[in-house]
Amino acid sequence: MLVGLMAGLLVSRALVSFTSVLIVLPFFFGNQQPFTQRKLLAAIWLLLMPVLLSGLWSSDSASWWNSVAVRLPLLTMFLGLSSVTISQRNKTRLVYLYLFLICLGCAWSLSQYLTDTTAMHEAYLRAKTLPTPSDDDHIRFSWMVVVAILLGTHLVFTEQKQRTRSWLLAAIVFLVVYLHLLAAKTGLVGLYTGIGLYVVYSVFIRKQWRTALAIVATGIAMATICYLTLPTLRNRIQYVVYDLSNYVKGNTMPGYTDASRLWSMKAGYQLTLQHPLLGVGFGDMRSAVDQWHTVHHPESPDYERFLPANEWLVYGTGSGIPGSICYTIGFLALLYFTTRRTILSVILSVTAILPFLFDDTLEGQTGVIVLAFIAFFGQQKLAETPVTHE
Repeated sequence: MLVGLMAGLLVSRALVSFTSVLIVLPFFFGNQQPFTQRKLLAAIWLLLMPVLLSGLWSSDSASWWNSVAVRLPLLTMFLGLSSVTISQRNKTRLVYLYLFLICLGCAWSLSQYLTDTTAMHEAYLRAKTLPTPSDDDHIRFSWMVVVAILLGTHLVFTEQKQRTRSWLLAAIVFLVVYLHLLAAKTGLVGLYTGIGLYVVYSVFIRKQWRTALAIVATGIAMATICYLTLPTLRNRIQYVVYDLSNYVKGNTMPGYTDASRLWSMKAGYQLTLQHPLLGVGFGDMRSAVDQWHTVHHPESPDYERFLPANEWLVYGTGSGIPGSICYTIGFLALLYFTTRRTILSVILSVTAILPFLFDDTLEGQTGVIVLAFIAFFGQQKLAETPVTHE
């Protein structure tokens, strides 16, 4: 089922749906492992409860159920993975497979870029990006790439064969360069946040100033070289600056994606204040957002009237301030109870928070699966192989 999930994340939503349901089967036949089950079940319940209860005051039951159903893999993947024992060898194989599949997806995306580089460079000045796997969801795919880089880095520290380590390093370099070529903000922010956390760890925990300085110098050099050599990255930065400057000046022309995200956050914030106790209901969020735009931002086209680009505001809009508080406790508890005492594990959790700050991550199948994969598989892989290098 894990193999099916990994492949499905890249090529097939149907495969993801199928395997995310079947993965719960070991719970009914296997032996439950002591996996801090009660604490994690409580965390998952806090994530689900505001959505479930809002069905009582949501008039659009179909949209409400979709919000519930899309979150259920958090429960099914936890129950399934807590009911089986996967050998360390097979866990390592699965991580290698994930790294290979992500590299394969990046290679496909790169091939699309190479077919017409001029057109791609121009597209980046109009808020477009490279075609990606995962239904062309470049935001979540870039997050998946960051996860692959972190898990691959862990393999570099644990792998004994020098030749294999060389291949791993080559794969990581390829993924890092691809992230800069794709120029998705989520991926780049996650990458450099991880680098920054490791620098802080090197300075204050390990007292390795030279290592920290070397990492900083490498990071600056990497960013500079990528900016000078990758037109997609330069054009993306120019577009973002231009887009945000228009928003600050009050220019509300349609087609500017970053400005649209800020408008969506403003809509979510004001709707939360208007309905602080219960929210508008998860089933009625889209209609409430549409009505808000009609009143406060009527010139926005329908395709830019999306849910708040921040998961805290999504819960606030759908279930009020109490629902947002439940979500906060549940989300942080989920990461806390699955994060281990290694720097790579901490980085994996911190970078997992970033997509939730700038996107409605739990309203999409891919975001839910990636979070569950990190919490219930990726972190456990890091937990069971202590690494002196870390």
